[in-house]
Amino acid sequence: MAECVSHHSANARYFTYPPLNFSALCAPFDMKKIVIATLSTAVLLSATSCNKNFLDETPQSVLTPAFLQTPQGVEAGVTGVYSGLRQIYGNDSGTFTTEAGTDLWTTGISASSGLSDYDPTALTPLNDGSHSFIWTVCYQQINNANGVLKYGPSTQGIAAARLTQLLAEAKLLRAQYYFILVQDFGDVPLMLNFVDSPTKDIVRAPMADVYTQIIKDLTESMATIADRPAQPGRVTRATALHLLSKVYLTRATAIPAGASGDYTLAAQFARELIDNQGRYGLGLETDPTTVFAEGNENGKEVIMNAQFSTDATFNRIDGFTFGGENVLNFQYRSRYDKLPNMARDLNNGRPFARHVPTYFLENSYILRDASGNPLEMDANLRTTDTRYSKWFTTVFRVNSPGANAGSNRAVVGDTSAWYPGRQLSAAKLAQIAARQPAPYTVIQPNQYTTEYYPTLNKFDSRNRSSVNGFSTRPNIVYRLAETYLIAAEAYFYLGNSGQARDYINVVRRRAAAPGRTTQMEITSAQVTLNFILDERARELCGEFTRWYDLKRTNQLLVRVRNTAYSPALVTRASGTGFTSGGNYGSNAAINIRDFHVLRPIPQTEIDRTSGKITQNPGY
Repeated sequence: MAECVSHHSANARYFTYPPLNFSALCAPFDMKKIVIATLSTAVLLSATSCNKNFLDETPQSVLTPAFLQTPQGVEAGVTGVYSGLRQIYGNDSGTFTTEAGTDLWTTGISASSGLSDYDPTALTPLNDGSHSFIWTVCYQQINNANGVLKYGPSTQGIAAARLTQLLAEAKLLRAQYYFILVQDFGDVPLMLNFVDSPTKDIVRAPMADVYTQIIKDLTESMATIADRPAQPGRVTRATALHLLSKVYLTRATAIPAGASGDYTLAAQFARELIDNQGRYGLGLETDPTTVFAEGNENGKEVIMNAQFSTDATFNRIDGFTFGGENVLNFQYRSRYDKLPNMARDLNNGRPFARHVPTYFLENSYILRDASGNPLEMDANLRTTDTRYSKWFTTVFRVNSPGANAGSNRAVVGDTSAWYPGRQLSAAKLAQIAARQPAPYTVIQPNQYTTEYYPTLNKFDSRNRSSVNGFSTRPNIVYRLAETYLIAAEAYFYLGNSGQARDYINVVRRRAAAPGRTTQMEITSAQVTLNFILDERARELCGEFTRWYDLKRTNQLLVRVRNTAYSPALVTRASGTGFTSGGNYGSNAAINIRDFHVLRPIPQTEIDRTSGKITQNPGY
């Protein structure tokens, strides 16, 4: 039964929202029967009744304006608006729409909607299911927010401060959903009224109008929302500041006419958050490892996240029941379970192998001088910047001696496979092959395939119910390190490379190996758009932002068309060792077209509105 309750622990009262079952188009509010409108049609949906502690003894049978004007209704409404975050930042579409098809990741063993390689037969208005899903979720939650904002102000019997907070949260979340839509699709329908009956009278609004509304919602929210979350997962004034800075930074490129003013405001709001981070209970973690340590998903660096937990009442955790699931821990996991002396286990997780790191991403962690020449080599590669060694798994340990044609002499806990990140000498390889009691597998960069590669481990989840179970961790959406990089980018565009340098160096110093802080610092002369993008890659890879970063900076087409960033598809020749015959890379550089800077409008929405919603060029 899906319920709206709060969980208690010794340390915190956790804010929980119900899962959605999209196979049945389950509504995001927790009541017996709910009327919810998708963008183009109003759909009657059903869900189970709420716990009596939430709705007392009288469950509401239909979501009506009257119910939204009760304390229970407005609370449930806002809780429902949060639930979309779990959809967007939990399943396959979350990573495929934001990280795939960029300079950081190439195609894995399975793709979605042609987003990894811009496949013209898959990335179409009819076949792009990932963006159709994003569109649907965003507009469902926008409509729910609209209901709260229309009827919530009339609510009686709720403390004025609490009502003000809830309305501010609804406005901020509506802005977040619209920000996703406008980045993906450009002009989109601007729905600000609660829709509770079928309608086809819907058209796309100019992108400028959508940005204006986003900024209005965030500005109004910022004026009344709390500085700190009452429960983990709630958005705050810090969220509004961060999002405002990112929105202004993005609008400056999307609508260049006002770029100078937007860059100034982006810098202003980012700096306000950075300078007053203590007010909001925020701060950078001292070690990159801590940022993504299990149990620290609500830590001091986190500005916004999507909540998940181990409670099966509110989260899909079994690994096979979809709708509200969190598969982020699976997305970047390589096929360790096919390595000699290895078997799938709880510690390593379920290897979906959807996104393979590019050579560019792996090599971006090598320390370089101002001219781009490497300052590290051989065994010292990637040792000054610790983010690679802390956020990527390059060694797998024996857990099943003899498995996958391994050796029965292998010892549990010993090395099973190593991704050295460089080509080894013949002598070193011979030494490993002769190792006792058993050798281990070495997979060098020229052997990477869709199945075998170093694994991003930011999202590892070991507190799961089963080997194949979904992740139970909240997923971080925004964090303070990005605020520093937003500020740096804004100041760079404003011509203040010195200030940009200072903000970048804060992030880089945190990543430095002991005694290597000075080597990690950069000069003002090194601050370029490419360096900023590369620093964002090093810090934020995998965190739902890369496609937007490349689009915002007008580098999507430039980098994806360059095989130094987006590797061409190759088949490993026989004799290349363990991964012989496998594929690496993609046809993204060949396939991408100018129009791919926008995503296709779902064909279903065009059809349902009899063409009033128009398609983006090229599709």
